[in-house]
Amino acid sequence: MATDGKIVLYDFDFSPCARRVRALLIEKGLDWETRIVDLTRMEQKHPSYLKLNPNGVVPTLDHDGKVIYESNVINEYLDAVFPSPRLYPEDPWLCAQVKMWQAWELSMAKEYRPLMYLRVIGPFDRQRPKDEVMADARRSTDDPAHLDWVSRVYDGTVLTDHETKLLEGQLYDRLNHLEKSLAGTDFLVGNRFTMADIAVYPRVVMYPMVKLPIEPSRYPNVTAWIARVGARPSITGSERARGGGQHSIG
Repeated sequence: MATDGKIVLYDFDFSPCARRVRALLIEKGLDWETRIVDLTRMEQKHPSYLKLNPNGVVPTLDHDGKVIYESNVINEYLDAVFPSPRLYPEDPWLCAQVKMWQAWELSMAKEYRPLMYLRVIGPFDRQRPKDEVMADARRSTDDPAHLDWVSRVYDGTVLTDHETKLLEGQLYDRLNHLEKSLAGTDFLVGNRFTMADIAVYPRVVMYPMVKLPIEPSRYPNVTAWIARVGARPSITGSERARGGGQHSIG
């Protein structure tokens, strides 16, 4: 593993956005240092982190003092700076298709995240007393909106039953589109592994985590694509943060 200049990735294990950056770094054979930003403790809203990333999300990349945020922007930067292997196609039409898949995934994320907080983060938080969870959040932020969100996540009130059903339907519509798009091809763009697969895979593979099973009989193309992409060393290696992880917020 080698790199031209130090790379630091502000990361969180279960963030699909961070995972796609880890996958690209491995595809490029790059080494990096991990700094964990604990989303369950609202560390992404801490003032010291907001100085790096004003959007208050992970991931953020520091390449030799150059700070970049938003996973697709990070990956486009890394693909340009470290062009081997090239993961954005050089052909303009194929490259546009990759970027359209990235935009599609960003829209999917808006439907996915509330279910993630309802069905994963909330139950995780409830393993501890609410006052401890709120105290951790207050160490990172005093913003009333952020603190109200943490409280609602803990209480399981981020979505109504009606809203939950609507999001489930929208996410399965996404899967139907993906199934049709993968008919007769192994990968999403140009029948080769590209940034499109890196962008979409981490979100789709987490469907079961939010209690949305992907039935092989209904989604044979998606199931085969998940297995194909998931077998790549960069994907298996990106499952967890690595490289000397530490909390970035003190």
